Amino acid sequence: MAQGLTLTVEEYVQAMELLVNDVRFSLYNVCYKRVLVCWITIAFVALLGLLFSGLTGLALFGLGVGWLVLNAGAIFLSMYAKYRLQRGLEKCLAQVNKQLLRHKLVLALDDRGKISCHKVTLCFIYMDSAPCIAHLQSSIDQQEREPSSGWERRMDISAGDIVIQGSRTTRLSRKQERSSLLYLRYASRWGRDRVRGRLDVAGTTRGGRHCVTSACPCQFIEEHLMCKPPGKSAPLRSFLTLPEQPTDIPTVCRQQ
Repeated sequence: MAQGLTLTVEEYVQAMELLVNDVRFSLYNVCYKRVLVCWITIAFVALLGLLFSGLTGLALFGLGVGWLVLNAGAIFLSMYAKYRLQRGLEKCLAQVNKQLLRHKLVLALDDRGKISCHKVTLCFIYMDSAPCIAHLQSSIDQQEREPSSGWERRMDISAGDIVIQGSRTTRLSRKQERSSLLYLRYASRWGRDRVRGRLDVAGTTRGGRHCVTSACPCQFIEEHLMCKPPGKSAPLRSFLTLPEQPTDIPTVCRQQ
């Protein structure tokens, strides 16, 4: 490992075991690229069987229309299943990144396979998360002062208080964890786009806030939440409107 990294071999093995033993990771590997391809294959075979069944006239026409409707609905369900698999993988990676956070590492998964062939690549990115988490906390605090901001629905995280039942009920606040939870929720998605070169800012007028060559996680999260479909939450255009805060020494993101 590169000099300066504090991750030990034992912690690395523990993080990888947490990842590969998670059912969400296994389901993604098995089903994500294959669910749609399998249905298209089945639908094509069914269509050939229908055409060579010997039916004619209205019977063939009615079955053809039914096949079209069924096929459209199945494709929609397949895309929804892929969406759920992707969400599950991101939550799985959030648990792994929680262990890697103190080592200034972000783990992202990049699927570089073609059609139904998986070629999963695990990418480790060296990233100091402290400046991004601090900026997200400032943004959350500002939005919380607005009664109708609806910040919690937009962030898609569970940051409710922890209630301990006993002879005396104790409530532990998780307000200080919200920025970390928000960072972890979207860190793997940021890392995937980062390794694919979608967030590069080199040679453009738009500079990274906490990274030299790409948009940093807090920038990525802000832009994502502002562009969420309006139907999923309250108005989003006012979310996270703090002005840009320049940093004297930006943190360099390095892909391992």
